[in-house]
Amino acid sequence: MTNRGWYNIDYQAGFNLETELFKDYLPLLKKILNADVVDLVTRGLIDKAAGTDAIALIEGKVYGISLRFRTSDYDSFTLNRHISDKYSEVHKWKGARSNTIKPAYFIQVANTSNHKLKVIRVNIDAFGYYLLHLEKTDQLEQYYKSHLKSYEFPLQQLSNVTGIWSKEFTLYDIV
Repeated sequence: MTNRGWYNIDYQAGFNLETELFKDYLPLLKKILNADVVDLVTRGLIDKAAGTDAIALIEGKVYGISLRFRTSDYDSFTLNRHISDKYSEVHKWKGARSNTIKPAYFIQVANTSNHKLKVIRVNIDAFGYYLLHLEKTDQLEQYYKSHLKSYEFPLQQLSNVTGIWSKEFTLYDIV
């Protein structure tokens, strides 16, 4: 694989950028998760099979974290690949939590200006129930954007959905 994502980011360059942003935003990630430790685990089996980019120690328990870093804020988050693809993030999110490894939280950090960041935190289990509802009521496809090859979920349309939290931070808040 030479690239990743719809915008054809070079595979290695994408991981290098993700690693640098993880280091830059680590204090913020720990703060919004109330975590003692957050470790990056990208490129390993847990990432490839379950979409877990990091693991966090929160109140003595280990949780999987799915991360996304954006250069711009679109007031939304995306789940990659169409549901017809067996590797679609929709499948991973709506699947039952059992003995299988599955991330507990999705965190997206996006730049909104020179000194501000918008963070979206999603409880994956809670949103997974919402995805099941959308699928059963034939509403899921309205969120699919073929030009992105992803489902896009605008925050303004999710105000009544449990498990979604969003807040803007300044860079000074994360030190």
